[in-house]
Amino acid sequence: MITVEMLPAAHGDALWIEWPGPGGEVHRMLVDGGPSTTYRAVFDRVRSLPKRDRHLDVLVVTHVDADHIEGVVRLLQDRAALELSIGDVWFNGWTQLTQDTDLLGADQGEMLQALIGSQRLGWNSAFRTRRQAAPAVLVPDRGALPSAALPGGARATVVSPGQKELDALRGEWTKVLKGLGVTPGHPEEALDRLARRRDLRGLADDLLGGERVDGSVPNGSSIAFLLELGDHRLLLTGDGHGDVLARGLTRLLAERPAKRLTVDALKVPHHGSAANTTDELLALLATRRFLMSTNGDKFKHPDRAAVLRMIGAADRTAGPPELVFNYRSDTTAPWADPDQQRTLDYTAVYPDAPATGTTATGTTATGTAGTGTAGTGTTVEV
Repeated sequence: MITVEMLPAAHGDALWIEWPGPGGEVHRMLVDGGPSTTYRAVFDRVRSLPKRDRHLDVLVVTHVDADHIEGVVRLLQDRAALELSIGDVWFNGWTQLTQDTDLLGADQGEMLQALIGSQRLGWNSAFRTRRQAAPAVLVPDRGALPSAALPGGARATVVSPGQKELDALRGEWTKVLKGLGVTPGHPEEALDRLARRRDLRGLADDLLGGERVDGSVPNGSSIAFLLELGDHRLLLTGDGHGDVLARGLTRLLAERPAKRLTVDALKVPHHGSAANTTDELLALLATRRFLMSTNGDKFKHPDRAAVLRMIGAADRTAGPPELVFNYRSDTTAPWADPDQQRTLDYTAVYPDAPATGTTATGTTATGTAGTGTAGTGTTVEV
């Protein structure tokens, strides 16, 4: 069983994932940390663990969008105070972009890789080769898809990005940093800039959050992967582009082989944007559970067209499609309408769903819409 907690991360992602090991131990992964303004949810989730259990087997930073990376920058600054250990960090930074051969979040990317290096954390070590200790996490043009064995018998198979997407990221990264008067790949300078960013500091000293939420970046470079434990499958997509994800899944299906990939849940790309959650992508998947991490701020996600695509494409052999939200907000609450659920034959789950608390079990959610300014997150077992 894989458990996913969609922590309240405003319009971003902060996914706390756990799975059991054969000896009863619990293994953990954090995928992204949300924007600076919602970092308290990540901080409190780590602090809720007994100190002896504060360990992440993997910390994944899918890409350098501010609403995915800023919370991670703050978490690493709090790591010592929280007594949090981390087995491996999966992140494509400047070091990976310049092997072999921005975005508003490029500067945060520089800061994050400086923190990884200064704290001597494992960096993409699950994909280490003889030639590269910290290689890029990407789908190669030829050959098998990269796959990493995880503690407890789990496995992650990468389906995005490709070299083309990382090449594009490198150009944008350079352009944005040039505009800031910054030279990429200088960790000492990045740490100096970070020291001056009050909005990106940790919470360990005073538990005060930041006030700023930055904008968007190259979603196409998102690290996306299939997490498997026995017969349980979860597809995590970051803000990946629909065509890039479809390309990776097509490669994966050719390796298996199968016509469609059966997954217990899909964390939909880019918070339910119609530009990312495409018919091409959904046609490659057999699933009925769709996880949407957003409160609708900034870009009003999820898009109605994307949600209707999910409902129409869902594999209904195990019941009606299930829409799982981590906020009840102006953009997500309309899907709670009972008449609409009966007409379109789906169920919706929210953090305040009655009877089941915050565990998604297929219960139809009821209640009134909120503003999206607060949330408790939603937990899903797959």
